[in-house]
Amino acid sequence: MPALSNTIRPTVWIGCLACYNAGRLVGEWYDADTADLVTPEDLHGRPTQHEELWVMDHEDFCGALEGECSPSEAAEIAEALSELTHDEAAAFSVWVREWGESDDRSGWVDRFRSEYRGFHQSEGHFAQDWAEDTCESEDKARMTTWPFNAIDWDYAAAELFSGGFQSEEVSGGIHVFCPR
Repeated sequence: MPALSNTIRPTVWIGCLACYNAGRLVGEWYDADTADLVTPEDLHGRPTQHEELWVMDHEDFCGALEGECSPSEAAEIAEALSELTHDEAAAFSVWVREWGESDDRSGWVDRFRSEYRGFHQSEGHFAQDWAEDTCESEDKARMTTWPFNAIDWDYAAAELFSGGFQSEEVSGGIHVFCPR
């Protein structure tokens, strides 16, 4: 299992369900990427007859985890998140909130990466960047001359964003997505 990047370190509070059901709160915080390796003996610090552990709280999952879950599910999500950079994590949180499907998280990171088009100052700036990135190499040199320098990029953006692109405004700009 890959080590989590130094920018995204989800943690989980794993508790013993037998203790919880008996009215005692026994648990500990762990790095989420190793949650599936925690045993009841680790949690209690000694051999025990208790068998079931549960993630009762969590932090830094970028919206990919809501509520409680099993330690193995938390580890699986943390492993997927370890592939994201810090900048991607902010956009991923937006993507999860808008387009994430809570019933199937297995391909979220790959799907996010295929749909994410980056952080931009505005929809107009995105339209201009997209035009420059997708034009033929011989046209790129002409992008600074007429008619390219006379294009109303905000109008062009309105066309693009009516055809599938979507933006989510955040502090300082927008995240752009092209969801399926």
